[in-house]
Amino acid sequence: MKTKQILWSVIFLILGIFIGGWGIYSYAQDMIMKNLPIGIASLDEKDSYIESVPTSTLTQRKYSSSSKAKNLILFIGDGMSLSQITAYRLITGGSNSRISVDNFPYSGIVLTHSEDGVVTDSASSATAYSTGYKTNNTYLGLDSNKKSLENLTETLNRFGFVSSLLATSEITHATPAAFAAHIDLRWKTDEISSQMLNSKVSTFLGGGRHFFLPENLGGKREDGRNLIEELKDNNILLTTKEEMLNLVPNTSKKVFGLFADEHLRNIDTPENHIYEPSLTEMVQFAVNRSNRFVDEGCEGFFIMAEGSQVDWAGHVNNLDYLITEMKDLDTAIEWALEYAKDNDDTLVVVTSDHETGGLLIEPANPVDYTSQGVKISFNTAVGSGTHTGVPVPIYAYGPGAENFTGTLDNTDVYGAITASLDLDEQNGSCLTE
Repeated sequence: MKTKQILWSVIFLILGIFIGGWGIYSYAQDMIMKNLPIGIASLDEKDSYIESVPTSTLTQRKYSSSSKAKNLILFIGDGMSLSQITAYRLITGGSNSRISVDNFPYSGIVLTHSEDGVVTDSASSATAYSTGYKTNNTYLGLDSNKKSLENLTETLNRFGFVSSLLATSEITHATPAAFAAHIDLRWKTDEISSQMLNSKVSTFLGGGRHFFLPENLGGKREDGRNLIEELKDNNILLTTKEEMLNLVPNTSKKVFGLFADEHLRNIDTPENHIYEPSLTEMVQFAVNRSNRFVDEGCEGFFIMAEGSQVDWAGHVNNLDYLITEMKDLDTAIEWALEYAKDNDDTLVVVTSDHETGGLLIEPANPVDYTSQGVKISFNTAVGSGTHTGVPVPIYAYGPGAENFTGTLDNTDVYGAITASLDLDEQNGSCLTE
């Protein structure tokens, strides 16, 4: 009996010490929070609003480069800023690990506002990258007065370059569309796909079959045209990864790789995933195909590759989704960087159009900075996040990479690109079909 009493006494003593210690810790933590130099805000109280941001004149920088690139691979991580990069680095390798962009020797930050808003959408920002001009949100390849602007693929075509546009979204989505179309509303996909068919871009790879098919055939075209059948006349249609990998490389026809009805890796169509290439596989295909054109007389190549769904992960506040899409993008960037190291005439640039989701990385315990635990949270419209106005990073490797440093406006990126490429002589289009 006495043994049991002693045992229970020890147990209660230990519990008392633990509970008492935890109580003291909790009390101390509460006191620290209450005595911070600012008050503790509610969700509503923490928000501040600026009714009108002062206007100012945009001053664009001038660029030059002593060494010129023959080829350019431009990666756009839609919705990606430093917080997305940091979260991916932490989760996949830890604080001391490094991912692909950490191995670029030059970096800077990009300001992203549009002509008509402090916070940009993808259409406006991608248009700034593709033309060097600010425009209104939702506009593609137009200035704010709806005047058509020559985009980068059209400019480079005049100088004898071959271009490719790749995306993990529908190929008609805002970012790739800004490099091939001129329209005042990014959702006018009937017009965007039609303009892509008539563009000078040699390779389109991504999703979006439904935007080339009329509604009566299960597509989403409202104009009734069957663009799939139309493009088959003088172009090549690819619908699976195997078709892409097995394509005879010596064709000069325009290639449309439409690997899904809508975007790639759609959770509603898991049965289609095995037919869809990764971004790395699309980049490899575009580089190999572009080199074939260069061997036949083109001056060089331009590839824009978008990690489209980093943005979508921010919109739906889904960290697992974000990590999946960041991995796909990171792997493709790593491959391109190694390619550029082996080909010293190639410039690789990595950036984003804007940040999405207001991603935060905080200590798991708000008053304990010694822990390895962190809280990663999206902070715009929980469950339906939006874009933010924070700057995004830019990284560069190769000839002209020094142009992509410091603080740039998104229109400056266009100037840095054109200054870095060899555009001394306007040779005309190198495309024969």
